[in-house]
Amino acid sequence: MTARAWRTRFGWSASLLLALLATSGAPAVRKSVGGSIPNDHPRAALMPFENLSGREEQAQTFTKVFFAQLVASDAFEMVDPTRVEQAMDSLGIRASASMSPAQVKTMADTLHAPYLLFGSVLESTTFQNENQSVPSVGATLRLVDAATGSVRWAGVHFRAGDDRETLFGWGRVRSVERLVSELASEMLADFREAGARHRAAQSRRKQ
Repeated sequence: MTARAWRTRFGWSASLLLALLATSGAPAVRKSVGGSIPNDHPRAALMPFENLSGREEQAQTFTKVFFAQLVASDAFEMVDPTRVEQAMDSLGIRASASMSPAQVKTMADTLHAPYLLFGSVLESTTFQNENQSVPSVGATLRLVDAATGSVRWAGVHFRAGDDRETLFGWGRVRSVERLVSELASEMLADFREAGARHRAAQSRRKQ
């Protein structure tokens, strides 16, 4: 695959994200596309999140929370994050966002993981609501088939700590980490639903 083709396939989710944000007027954005989800519990590795929020430490928080949610989802056999870091060091990869097609394939071969998950922190901040600080977070997640470079699934999700608040502050989330955990759980629920649709479609084709 050429570098140009790789950028087209690997970067399409960024264009999708911009389109979703441009057409969405709701405070909480929750979108996903794709559905060619592996159903044989394959081995996968979560690469460190790319930080686009301006707060460097938040990339570590998102990576840690998403890894925990991926393990809990039981969708993949997940590679330990320490192994991922060691592989990045040995291959001279400083940032997952700048990986070339060859590096992605080499990383997958090194980790014996045919699928890599790439995430981006889009937002991690706080705002004032009734003189109280409320967290606001946003992220993307992409499932990449390392052998072909194709994006099998992509999701984008934004949450604010007060977007499900009811009377007297009930339902407000005050912790950034808890809000990220809820965001990750909901995004992976979309992922599982996409997998269920894919399996149902496969079953219908066999009938």
